Amino acid sequence: MTELARGVRAYVIIGLLAALSALAGIFTLPPLDRDESRFAQATAQMLETGNFVEINFLDTERNKKPVGIHWMQAVTVAALSDAEAREIWAYRIPSLLGVILAALAAFWGGSKLIGREAAFAGAALFATTILLGIEGGIAKTDAMLAGCTTLAMAALMNARGGDSPGWKTALLFWFAIGLGALIKGPVTPMVAGLAIIALLIWEREWRWLKPVLTWWGPILAISMVVPWLVSIQIATEGNFLREALGDDLGPKLVSSHERHGGPIGYHLLLLPLLLFPATLFLVPGVGRLVGAIRQKTDMAGAARFLVCWAVPTWLVFELLPTKLPHYVLPAYPALALAAGWGLVELVKAQAWQRWVSWGLFAFAGVVFAIVIPVAFVMYGNNASWDAVRLSLAGFQGGFDLGLDPAVAARVFIASAIFVGLTAAALVSDRVKPGVLALVFAVLAGLGWQLAARGAALPNAFAVRLADQVRAARENSETITGLSPDEIVTASSYTEPSLVFSLGSDTVLGSADEVLAFAESREEPTMVVLDLSREPGLRNFLLYQRGSDSADGTGLPDWLIARGRTAFHGMRDDLQNSLPEAGDSQLANAGWMLTLRDLGACPARTLASGTNYSRGDETVLVILFTRCAPSNANDVRVMTRILPNPNATETNPNDPQD
Repeated sequence: MTELARGVRAYVIIGLLAALSALAGIFTLPPLDRDESRFAQATAQMLETGNFVEINFLDTERNKKPVGIHWMQAVTVAALSDAEAREIWAYRIPSLLGVILAALAAFWGGSKLIGREAAFAGAALFATTILLGIEGGIAKTDAMLAGCTTLAMAALMNARGGDSPGWKTALLFWFAIGLGALIKGPVTPMVAGLAIIALLIWEREWRWLKPVLTWWGPILAISMVVPWLVSIQIATEGNFLREALGDDLGPKLVSSHERHGGPIGYHLLLLPLLLFPATLFLVPGVGRLVGAIRQKTDMAGAARFLVCWAVPTWLVFELLPTKLPHYVLPAYPALALAAGWGLVELVKAQAWQRWVSWGLFAFAGVVFAIVIPVAFVMYGNNASWDAVRLSLAGFQGGFDLGLDPAVAARVFIASAIFVGLTAAALVSDRVKPGVLALVFAVLAGLGWQLAARGAALPNAFAVRLADQVRAARENSETITGLSPDEIVTASSYTEPSLVFSLGSDTVLGSADEVLAFAESREEPTMVVLDLSREPGLRNFLLYQRGSDSADGTGLPDWLIARGRTAFHGMRDDLQNSLPEAGDSQLANAGWMLTLRDLGACPARTLASGTNYSRGDETVLVILFTRCAPSNANDVRVMTRILPNPNATETNPNDPQD
């Protein structure tokens, strides 16, 4: 390991590992709901409008997080793509850079604190952890936040153990504090502040802080944040801080905000999975920390630093009622460095410590080996019974039956590679611990990213609803005479990924609002109706359009037969719910309205899959209004459901939920 950890070579290896971990899926995963697409859409609107102060999602102020990540995304999108292209990978580049920064900072600071070999092992493990790699491929704040926070802590490690640390150390520390605050508010200052306070209380010694205690340091950090903060307060008439603190941060401190709750111990339970592959050496690493502190060795100060970095931050997020897995990411570098220390001094670890870590690593490997292929099988195709029934009713496309054999082969081969690397790491840890075990553990981490984010998730077609709608829009010029870039979409499917995919002129609302908007326009409109949020519309379309004719569906006979049976059963249920109504009366039960006045075009298609943000099986009906003149004589009557005036409203749309 000594050779690997020498000179510039070590930084190159760590940087490449971090980049490979984050790159898996960065070009192939669709825009994710909900946070990634909201961040990306807000950045796209900045580029479109030239307003780089306010943060908006469509015409709604998004006063939740500071502007830093949007500025970074705007730079990479302007340099590598453009807002009109809607290429999500360009918005993910800052997160990729954040992962690289975090890994390199962990190595640099760790070298000053625990030695170059242990820091190299810890940084390599950290660079390939599941959680850091995931965040590195998502266009939001947390990967860059990890980079800023780790850089600030690395500067403190250099102040504590470096050779004559000077003004450059202070510059890095306060720059990282200011940038972290501009990325995600108080998190980076909190992590560094809690570590410093805990060390001051524990050691009753402050002189190691002198390199960063400069008069200009706080001024630098404040000057990075305050100009924008003043500008946004003026632009929003004081709403930004009021909403960011009162509506976003405040509720997270007192309750499980937006249903993201969990018991105390939530993050600890997820640790073996999300810290993988560093899990393999974590318990021996914790043993080294405890041993150094108890025995008061020369490494006791380093051990205290890592403990004061990880534990206070971890406790804050365990006690916080609102919980999401990535909240504790700023503490992961300390745990990974401890794991690297544990690997280098593995001979000093007790047998039970090695066996516990071995068991946790094996447990994580088994869980992932099951979950990755199972998730692909569940979401690898987007067929649903509603889509089948509507296909029988004459709607076009919308789903695929079965798995693509070539795609399935790639996923299962990638999963098998991950399993093999995990097994090799387990065997080498028992037979020949050291460099070989580290190499296989790191490769297992990369193998997970390849199997899950590189193979399984990009091919989970059931969760790519926005992509299906965007593909349907490609036909707009033939149908309406307007190119895909010109046609406006009105949708009752309100997930942010649809807005990012289709553009800032997308209109969101209930089915009633969407069709009213289309009716008010003289120009063609693409209308998307989410049947999972409009049960009356779903039931009526399935009943009204259902028939025994399945010509042209391309479905196998057995599926057609089952679809007919399901349709007739549903019709009976509807008739039983209105026992005094016949078929003709059911069709006029206060719900039906034709789209003839809208000039509904003959093309009508479906998008079918799963809305994973809500956990709902979802079918989207896609149609175009105001046909091109060449299609005017071939207009079919479409139907929709209007809310029953005697019924109470259910499932109200909220574009920001």
